[in-house]
Amino acid sequence: MALEARVVSAILAIFLLPCPAQAEERWKIQFFYDKPDSVLQISDLECPTARHCVASGWIVDKKGREKGALLLTSDGGEHWSLEEVGEHPLSIFLLNDSLGWMVTDRGIWSTDDGGPTWTKQLAVKGMLRAHFLNAERGFAIGSPRAIYETVDGGKKWTKLAAAEREPAASINTVYDCIAFLGEHGVIVGKVAPQQDGRDPIWLNPATARAQRQQNSTSIMLETFDGGKTWKSSVNPTFGDVTEMLITKSGFALALVEYHDYFSLPSSVLKVEFGVAKPLVVFAKRDRAVSDIALLDDGGALLASIQPPGNSNQVPIPGKLRMLRSKNLSDWAEEEVDYRAVAQRAVIAAPDSKHAWVATDTGMILTVTRDENAAR
Repeated sequence: MALEARVVSAILAIFLLPCPAQAEERWKIQFFYDKPDSVLQISDLECPTARHCVASGWIVDKKGREKGALLLTSDGGEHWSLEEVGEHPLSIFLLNDSLGWMVTDRGIWSTDDGGPTWTKQLAVKGMLRAHFLNAERGFAIGSPRAIYETVDGGKKWTKLAAAEREPAASINTVYDCIAFLGEHGVIVGKVAPQQDGRDPIWLNPATARAQRQQNSTSIMLETFDGGKTWKSSVNPTFGDVTEMLITKSGFALALVEYHDYFSLPSSVLKVEFGVAKPLVVFAKRDRAVSDIALLDDGGALLASIQPPGNSNQVPIPGKLRMLRSKNLSDWAEEEVDYRAVAQRAVIAAPDSKHAWVATDTGMILTVTRDENAAR
């Protein structure tokens, strides 16, 4: 064989070698509540480890009657057990696989076995979320202008004095965001505007064009010593801050949702503490983000819904869309089971390799890696 032929053959052999496979993330359904006489609306999902998860929500039957429900798994989602509870669970916080707290429409409960059994700690309405720094120190937030703290694991709760002293807070103030990284923590609330009696945007598309998202007032309490002392700030906001997470780099990711007629359904912002203007890191007209999760590799996940019509206010489930970023700037969509639809979805991600998303249509999906995907 001539030299040239041998060279060509060698080059062809290199290009004909099988390409090394690159894993791609795919979201598959692990649980689906599929009963003809009722629906399951999942409100929250917590997975402190890759084995243990608890989801909260309520079941609504065909006559409109509701009952609280919890979903639990201890094997990474291979099996889920559904348990009914007497009150409506709104949110869950799990410190580990055993110790956790549940906020319901009528109080705060605790568990020391990961969710099968619960003990009521505080009987109060209006609370939305709880967050614990350790087994003893924790906070609960809600309305009206309500922030509680505990130093004994929830046996006794007292109102946070710093929240009581905030002059901008009123009976219409709702605290619904809380985040900590070490002893640095923030609590964010909004002064809800008075309702003006207008019909929902989606009922009046003709008049919607004359309406615009209005400025509102947000209140942020910030601590650097685990909640011993707080400083507050009041700022005008555009839209509602529904989630805020502090990153290891010291800044925060904030989810802002727009509920009146507006060109965007939501935006994800990079918030530098002490800097007036945040940076938009994600905003698309056809992606209504409802939750964000930080990953231990420095990246993040977004759960979003593709609105089924021209307005994000249409109360019809749309397709679930999951996005991932390694640098909080460039976002790539991941493949999602085509059956997954929702109006809202929540994420739980104990690490960068394990994540779950739950929908208000009774589905729980987990991320898998396709090792055979082509580069």
